Amino acid sequence: MTMTTSFTGLTPGKNYWALLIGVALLQTGYLAKMALDRVSLLKHGREITLQVQPVDPRDIFRGDYVILGYDISQVATADASTGASLKNVTRGSAIYVTLAPSTDATWAVKGVSASYPPAVEATDVVLKGRVTYRRPIDGSGNENVSVRYGIESYFVPEGTGKALETAVQTQKMQAIIAVDADGTPAIKGLIINGERHVDPPLL
Repeated sequence: MTMTTSFTGLTPGKNYWALLIGVALLQTGYLAKMALDRVSLLKHGREITLQVQPVDPRDIFRGDYVILGYDISQVATADASTGASLKNVTRGSAIYVTLAPSTDATWAVKGVSASYPPAVEATDVVLKGRVTYRRPIDGSGNENVSVRYGIESYFVPEGTGKALETAVQTQKMQAIIAVDADGTPAIKGLIINGERHVDPPLL
């Protein structure tokens, strides 16, 4: 008796390749949209300046990226009358931080909330972030909330690291941030020793 085995089911057909090409096109389109959205944000977003804070010198660089900390990376639940709305905010939750311009041309925290504020003054701007942790400050029930905005790392050209490290440690660096209408921020460049550097180039 002769036995034959068919492997027809293992051969990719036209539908398989069409599906594969379709998925590839969708992925390419999605990545292209992300790139275009970022370009639009950097070009048309409202521009603000944030003071860069020193971080652990052992952790300031990761490969070709400089790690940045900000005054607004730490907020308190008592920073605004809306602080009570943060009761159920946990790690990974969205948080909206309202900033107001300071006298030194940078921006400072004016309020925090778990949703985009219904009314924002024309002089203020709202940044959307994510909670990384929260811990009690004292026995009053007030808590410190750590926030990441997606602007904590920045690509630096080769050979510029030492100048950046010095500028951060001496408080002579600010970050130029573009903010979209929904609160999404993106880092646009740096101000080093009073000199503006928008990428590209940085230095």
